[in-house]
Amino acid sequence: MVLPESKNQLNLFGYEKLFNSFVKFFQKNCLPNVILLSGPKGLGKATFAYHFINYLLTQNEENKYLINEFKINPNNQSYKLINNNVHSNFFLLDNEINEEIKIEKTRNLIKFLNKSTDSKNLKLILIDNSEYLNLNSSNALLKSLEEPSRNTFFFIIHNDSSPLVNTIKSRSVKFKIHFTNSEKKVVLKKILQDA
Repeated sequence: MVLPESKNQLNLFGYEKLFNSFVKFFQKNCLPNVILLSGPKGLGKATFAYHFINYLLTQNEENKYLINEFKINPNNQSYKLINNNVHSNFFLLDNEINEEIKIEKTRNLIKFLNKSTDSKNLKLILIDNSEYLNLNSSNALLKSLEEPSRNTFFFIIHNDSSPLVNTIKSRSVKFKIHFTNSEKKVVLKKILQDA
């Protein structure tokens, strides 16, 4: 059985406490602008980020995020736009399979940060597989990470079995993701039932 990509997983399992904490941070205007989600590969860190990003983007949409169910409403506009890679308030910086994230992609991110957006000028950036950022890409990102505007939020996904450049770590608020074996089994069972 092949599980759906992170951006297509409509239900979120195992992250309920962290999700509620992030919601409270956002409501109190104290959500960190640069969030590093670090932990072993395959724990659903990117899925969590996509869910929280959908929550943020759908605040004023008709089919907003179903917060009591930790579920993306597949009828919401933001979900559809992100799936088609055309949401004007969202940018994904990711690598091709086993390749570095090159400087050209980082330059495209910087162009995105300089453009105006739709709703409330909110800009959300997901950097997945951040351990693949090469040195030039990392250096190009630093200024953006140091001085993000008030409504710009970076979600950096890091597989902690690989090193990440210290300058990126030092500019982030780190959330270490870890599940016990029994928690992993419960989450996997729910994912399989959901598939």
